[in-house]
Amino acid sequence: MRPLSSFIFLSIFIALPAFSRQYSQSVERLTLNSVAVLSTSAAVAVGESGVIARTTDGGVHWLYVPGAGGQSNELFSVVFSDQKTGWAVGAKGAIVKTTDAGISWTLRDSTSNKDYFGVSFVSPATGWIVGTDGIILKTTNAGKSWIRMHGDITDNLWNVQFVTSKNGWIVGASGRIIRSVDGGKSWTASDTRLYNAYHCLHFIDERTGWIAGGYGAVLKTTNAGKSWVRQNLMKDYYLFKTKNFHYGIDFFDAKTGIVCGSKGTLMRTSDGGSSWIELESPTSEVLRSFHRADERTGWAVGADGIILRTTDAGKTWKIQSPAS
Repeated sequence: MRPLSSFIFLSIFIALPAFSRQYSQSVERLTLNSVAVLSTSAAVAVGESGVIARTTDGGVHWLYVPGAGGQSNELFSVVFSDQKTGWAVGAKGAIVKTTDAGISWTLRDSTSNKDYFGVSFVSPATGWIVGTDGIILKTTNAGKSWIRMHGDITDNLWNVQFVTSKNGWIVGASGRIIRSVDGGKSWTASDTRLYNAYHCLHFIDERTGWIAGGYGAVLKTTNAGKSWVRQNLMKDYYLFKTKNFHYGIDFFDAKTGIVCGSKGTLMRTSDGGSSWIELESPTSEVLRSFHRADERTGWAVGADGIILRTTDAGKTWKIQSPAS
């Protein structure tokens, strides 16, 4: 990576994207837990020590800022509601917001000190956060205040996705899957008859989506969770063919998708998940998140600061960071 500027300014408001070469070498190795993709050239990743990694040139260069919003808690999830407005959440109730595509971040008030693992926004004003001990929060005023939603759940909740302002899903520990059709006022459990931890999900509409998690689990629904079909199965057996843990999932289109996870796992489907092929991965590091930019381009991030990019719909991957 080329030397970056040496000016550092940290406060509640952080506006500088670059650091000295000596310091950037250390932040480049921090685990990245989540990536949000804004275009084929722009992406933002978050992770340990509140680090923000940002590119605007397709990943040729990544600029790092630790301590987003003036706090150093680990950030577990990032999402953008439009090209400018984004949110990241993390340990000890950390909530930070950007309104300039990730250049600067402000610390927002939180309602607790619980760890927040997932965040989803359907507009700049309306979003949800999930985390430890079944916590579910909602805002309708761009994060000025957060209301705790009652889901009668004590399990850790790992991820959330709302596809409309009313329809959303949450996945978590012990096979937990819950759905809301009223913006989170009430929740209904969906049973997969498995107790695997589900870490990630991707829905393309109100009825069709995938979840993935521990011990090779990948499942799909086409009827809004009334039933789930197990995928990634061994031939002639009703068992998952891998034991890897899956932490990220996204689809380039309704047929072509990627799952990433432990040991550098990258699996690809081109038939909606009827078959999953394990790809040759350029890393053995845990991959924590994958998101696509368009029908061909996407990024995956993970442990030790690993950043991978694909430009052929996930068939092949190249390491962009950390620099060797």
